[in-house]
Amino acid sequence: MSDHSLPDTSYHSRGDEMLGDVEVSRGYQQNAQYWEHIVRERLDKFQTEVTDVALLDLIGDCSGAQVVDAGCGEGYFTRELIGRGAAHVHGVDTCAELIVAARAHPENGGRHADYHHADVADLPLRDASVDIVVANRLPHGIADPAGRFREFRRVLRPTGRLIVLSMHPCFYAARADREGIGFASTIDDYFGVRTVQQRFSVAGLTSPVESFQQFYSLEEHIGMITAAGFAMTSLREPRPSTEQRRTDEFWATNFTRPLFMLLECTTVSAD
Repeated sequence: MSDHSLPDTSYHSRGDEMLGDVEVSRGYQQNAQYWEHIVRERLDKFQTEVTDVALLDLIGDCSGAQVVDAGCGEGYFTRELIGRGAAHVHGVDTCAELIVAARAHPENGGRHADYHHADVADLPLRDASVDIVVANRLPHGIADPAGRFREFRRVLRPTGRLIVLSMHPCFYAARADREGIGFASTIDDYFGVRTVQQRFSVAGLTSPVESFQQFYSLEEHIGMITAAGFAMTSLREPRPSTEQRRTDEFWATNFTRPLFMLLECTTVSAD
């Protein structure tokens, strides 16, 4: 498909069981076809030109690694990791529609990939069985936001790494509130629990329904991770380069504040 129009097909649920936090999962199920189109046509410049570049640089050499792609969607990052030499990648998502799309892709990874319709806080994997867990723009949990990090720690080997790319807890806001770099909400909102509900808008295409995202302060965000048994070894804030901003006017109007935070964490011994 060469143009930027959505395929003229209706959404059909391919799984009756709603996994994870219903508010988040329902939005992704109803937007599944939208995201499949956006990702496979490479329409999201934030993903293709900023966050993927930063993620892959931080992950580095994954040759021979056993990896979890937590919140894998239609499987593009699972395919990327396999192409870079990962021995096996477990793609996990609560959205049955996206898991079906990942499995059906002609380059789905074959024997090097499994796609699980499951909650990232309840992984169908053995203890200490993987080398890397990647959470690529995975929305925060709601009922038990720290539960996923405990689960990631459970499945990682003692030398394992957790890579988390998230929307920036300090600066991310709804599009209508992104003027300048300042934080759009009150101090109580920041140190409390902040919710952003809006339709996605990518390359002139608007998602069928709103997404539901919940945010926590930087202190609480990182605290959930360290309390689960991790030590943070790197913090980066992915952004377009000076050259990108100079040569592409898209960034002048669409990247007016830091939007992303990228963490690398290693497991800490219980001893």
